[in-house]
Amino acid sequence: MNRSSTIRFVMTFAWSFALATLPSVAVAQESEQDVAALQNRVAELETALQSLRSEYGARLAALEQELATRAMPVVAEQTPEETSRDDDEERAALEAELAGILGEAPSGQSGGAASPPGQAGEQAFTLRARNLNQLNPEISVTGDTFLTRSDVSGDPERNQFRIAEFEAAFQAPLDPFSAAKAFVVFEEGEFELEESYIDWTTLPAGLGLKFGAYRHDFGKLNRWHQHALPQSNRPLVSQAFFGDDGLRGVGASLSWLPGPFLGDYNELWIQVTNDENDVSFSGRGFDTPVVTFHETNYWDLSPATYLEVGLSASTGVNDELGDFRTVVLGTDWNLSWSPAARALYSGLELRGEFLWQRRDGPEGTGESVGAYTYATYKLNRRLFAGLRGDWTELPEEPGESLWGVSPYVDWWQSEWVRIRVQYSYSSRMFEAPESENQLFFQATWSLGPHKHEQY
Repeated sequence: MNRSSTIRFVMTFAWSFALATLPSVAVAQESEQDVAALQNRVAELETALQSLRSEYGARLAALEQELATRAMPVVAEQTPEETSRDDDEERAALEAELAGILGEAPSGQSGGAASPPGQAGEQAFTLRARNLNQLNPEISVTGDTFLTRSDVSGDPERNQFRIAEFEAAFQAPLDPFSAAKAFVVFEEGEFELEESYIDWTTLPAGLGLKFGAYRHDFGKLNRWHQHALPQSNRPLVSQAFFGDDGLRGVGASLSWLPGPFLGDYNELWIQVTNDENDVSFSGRGFDTPVVTFHETNYWDLSPATYLEVGLSASTGVNDELGDFRTVVLGTDWNLSWSPAARALYSGLELRGEFLWQRRDGPEGTGESVGAYTYATYKLNRRLFAGLRGDWTELPEEPGESLWGVSPYVDWWQSEWVRIRVQYSYSSRMFEAPESENQLFFQATWSLGPHKHEQY
């Protein structure tokens, strides 16, 4: 191979190598340019983000400053005229907004289309129908009707249809601090005011004050009205110690909710009333008042069970001259089981009371005791079955006693209607024992918001 041929071969190889490597170099240069462009874009985005942060930070600071300025109290003093005008304008705005919500015409306008304000010669009307309705109390009516059958003849009250109680109830809050209740009943052919009182429930230190005519908080069932009783009649010991109507009077009642000291909850009452009970007391009036004390202790035994135990005491004179005194002491208990998962369909209540009485008289001092207990089981949502046992000595018949047993079934047609069937057997332990069988068919109904209230 000559020299020219060699030179031509070398040049050919060099050009071939250059042409082969040129795309790789171009791709490398293009990749480097793309990376540089991406880095520039990221830098631009970081700059924009930082700018946005700064802008929103400044706007947030300005808003906080504006809110702080608005929240600051007005330092400049206003004249009384300016203050009154501002108050009137604010009140008018609120009334207009409230009227719009309630669908009523605002104050100063008729119930129809709004009239332009400020026109001379036009008469303004204000709709007050809703305000008047708010002043009306809650009104309820309850009826309690019996059919009684007894194997004791000669007593017309034992075998008859009768209205045990017809009650009209009125109750309403008077203001944010007090409420009032009144109960007028018709029984034994005449109307009577059973309860009527004002109740202050927001006094300081956990105190409450009730003033008027009310039933005493002695035990548990004395507070309940006839239609709310768990059985058709009051327990025999209650009838023997306080009569068929229980212990009630006109006076004042002070209650107190201290911090828990015995159990999970405690409440105390002290009540002073006219002497209106003529069984254990004399019925003389306020010259010798009846004083009642009651204390309640409550424990949660489990998520489904609680226990309540109370102590009661009542004292007053029992003769017209006020020389002799009666003291009645009692304890009550209530055990309730209501499983949370089946509270509508299952439950058990066990309740009872034990009473002791000491009665002074011209022939000396006599003592009497008595008790009752009952259990009510919830079979399903509407059906209940129960059994009550009674035993008591008779304070007005020393040496005599009375005992009884009463099974019963309650069926709640609804929360307004209850049907009850009860059988009662009682026996007087005299020298010649006397027994009685009674059958009660009871229908209790209620209309209005006040149902079969239990205390």
